[in-house]
Amino acid sequence: LARIFQKILEDFGLTQKILAFNGDNATSNDTQTTKLDQLPNSFTKENCARCLNHMLQL
Repeated sequence: LARIFQKILEDFGLTQKILAFNGDNATSNDTQTTKLDQLPNSFTKENCARCLNHMLQL
């Protein structure tokens, strides 16, 4: 999924314009953010934010 997302970013010229990733606490999001951090873009693992509403519901 990270490679597909990276390709979409490249297609639209957005690889250096990622500010943050907002997602729920699913393990798959952790895996994706780790993989995105390794690809050539402006995304870093530290820029991953958890959805506050999901955290409040837990």
